[in-house]
Amino acid sequence: MIITAAPFQGTAAERLRHSAALRRQADVEEMRALAELAAEHSWTTTDELDVVGERAVRIGADGSRLVGEFLPLEVAAIKGISVTAATWLIRDVLNLEARHPALWKAVRAGGVPPYKAFKLAQLAAGYELSQEQALAVDDRLKGKIGRIGWARVMRLARGLIAQVATDKVEAATAKARAERFVRNAPDRGQPTVTELWARLDTTDAQQLEATIQAIAQSLKMLGDTDSLDVRRSKALGILATPARAQALLNGGDDQRYLPRTKVYLHLTPEMLTGDTVARCETLGPVTKSQLAELFGTHRITITPVLHTGDTEQAIDSYEIPNRIREAVTLRDVCEVFPYSSRAARRLDLDHTQPYAPGATAQTRPDNLGPLTRSVHRAKTAGRWRLRQPRAGTFWWTSPAGQRYRISPKGTDDLHDWSPLERKVTWLLDNG
Repeated sequence: MIITAAPFQGTAAERLRHSAALRRQADVEEMRALAELAAEHSWTTTDELDVVGERAVRIGADGSRLVGEFLPLEVAAIKGISVTAATWLIRDVLNLEARHPALWKAVRAGGVPPYKAFKLAQLAAGYELSQEQALAVDDRLKGKIGRIGWARVMRLARGLIAQVATDKVEAATAKARAERFVRNAPDRGQPTVTELWARLDTTDAQQLEATIQAIAQSLKMLGDTDSLDVRRSKALGILATPARAQALLNGGDDQRYLPRTKVYLHLTPEMLTGDTVARCETLGPVTKSQLAELFGTHRITITPVLHTGDTEQAIDSYEIPNRIREAVTLRDVCEVFPYSSRAARRLDLDHTQPYAPGATAQTRPDNLGPLTRSVHRAKTAGRWRLRQPRAGTFWWTSPAGQRYRISPKGTDDLHDWSPLERKVTWLLDNG
């Protein structure tokens, strides 16, 4: 729902100031609403836990209130964000409310933007401060909030945390070293480019920097005219083939040493004859020219996945055969929860109408959809209700009575639809 009002009249600068004030007001109202919603869904340690239904969870840090585990689903659907993002948002609000009262007061008064306050709450939670320690930091900072720059507030907070929880700061350092990693993911806009990030020992990072710089310099000496940044990127990639890296470090090159990789291309018959785009599971949409670039610079093994659109037959068993699982995964692409972007291939398939032993033809594409475990639990507990009028179209009703329609085109928030619009759309979906 979009709320409109008469346009504010004034100069561009005045309108900018007015819009900033409206945004601050909206932020304050959102924080208050989230805190109240969390209070409505709060539990105490004496509440009875239902193993089958909703459980109490502590999303926030020490001292924050317990809430129902399905609260993030409601917030995610209302705001049109992922369940993970909603969980983080609720976590930060709960932490501010319980562990940083002075900062929370400043947020509710509009004096500190929520995103800034969240960073400080996350810093304290990241060091696993107890509620008492977090309150001590908040108390010593309250005279600074709104009076000095936020970067200075954060520096002071780090210093105070080191004073009140020296052991936890040292433990966090040890934990960081224990959680070293290297990860990569394709650039979502350019599938031929991949981003890589890592956490290394500082000495290893310095050595890696020196080696990258040396290979980049060698490339330049051999005639590479690309910028330094591009040559450094190439150098890191070359380290994937140590023999070629060693040749370059010795002042030469050996093109025999090129990396080998494997890709899965999802194709339809039209893609084989026309100019349409193929979909690669790891890289996303790929054009013919991008494929040519990849094939021309790397040794690639291609595994085509041909989609003919054939309808899979239903079966009686609970277990889902690969052919039906593949059909549903390719149809839905992502989780069938409002606004979710979770890849379907990584999720479990759920029977929309719960499986009943003895009934026939229950396991079929139009009674299946990919869901994360938390959403599946909310559905099983009866908090969220789901119908699938036809294959690939899902109608959700939340515990708060909010309604959403998921189709191959995306999510429709039915909040502002009239009863007639909803009824007609439901009948069309069932047609």
